[in-house]
Amino acid sequence: RKMSGVAGLAFHTTKIWPIVFHSPPQYDRKSKNGRWVGASWSAGHFDPLLSMGMIGDVCISMFYLARFEEVKNAGAGGIGMAFVLTSFVEAFIFSLYLLHRRMTHKTAKSSTGRGNSIRTGEYDPQEDPNALPSRIVARTVLIVSSLICLISLRDLLYPGTILSFIPRDDIYLEWTGAFLHSPPPDTVEADEHGLEAPLFAGDKFVAQLLGLYLSLGCMFKLSSAWGWSKGNRNMGEKLENVDRSGVVSSKMIWKAQAFGDVLMLGMLRMFTPAAKSGSLDLRWHLMLVAYEAFILCLYGFW
Repeated sequence: RKMSGVAGLAFHTTKIWPIVFHSPPQYDRKSKNGRWVGASWSAGHFDPLLSMGMIGDVCISMFYLARFEEVKNAGAGGIGMAFVLTSFVEAFIFSLYLLHRRMTHKTAKSSTGRGNSIRTGEYDPQEDPNALPSRIVARTVLIVSSLICLISLRDLLYPGTILSFIPRDDIYLEWTGAFLHSPPPDTVEADEHGLEAPLFAGDKFVAQLLGLYLSLGCMFKLSSAWGWSKGNRNMGEKLENVDRSGVVSSKMIWKAQAFGDVLMLGMLRMFTPAAKSGSLDLRWHLMLVAYEAFILCLYGFW
């Protein structure tokens, strides 16, 4: 339950933080070629964040709708419906804004007859607009978040299923209680816990919700590192060679996800003694999450 709350907080913080605490666009006269810094709504810096936030809200709504009967039977139908409605309303508002942005961009492009022209200044190979926002972040996220996403999707879609290629995965499932609410068929756990598994429907709901939130967090991190390039856009009257619009969109996500990784790191550290008593070593988990949090924080705030 604590891990699910931390993962949910990280997901919603990723949407709130960039919108509330972004710096306004301003011209940086200290840079070599001169470029804009800060985030701009009109330049589309928030479009990737809102697109992924919309997808996440729809996924959360569908999850609660799919499990609504169980939530209602537990006497929490009101709060379950509140989650569904608020997520759908937020997704609807995001979609309206993105649709308006797309229509406005098409109208402006057709009226001028061409897209934004970019004045080429002194070429810097470090500022290739087709390059990834950060190769170091991309490699780190690919290694760490891919593993987290694999485990999370298993817990969400196939709870209790043992992945034989993951070391000590059966110990992990046993320690987290997955064999109590989702014992694998035709196994000793099914014989021992098969009849009482419906009594642990609440634990299964929380475990699957945790898997959903972690998967959405991985979607944010993987998309911000691999989903788009540094970009090349024109902001305001002054033109620059490369304004790093893709980097701006990525950094606002990296900052919030670094905060989420730090929270997750604290939860893992809290449960390390209990996991050790159950023959589950969390040291590798701690090192991987800590390294990803460090890289995201470094490149998000630097």
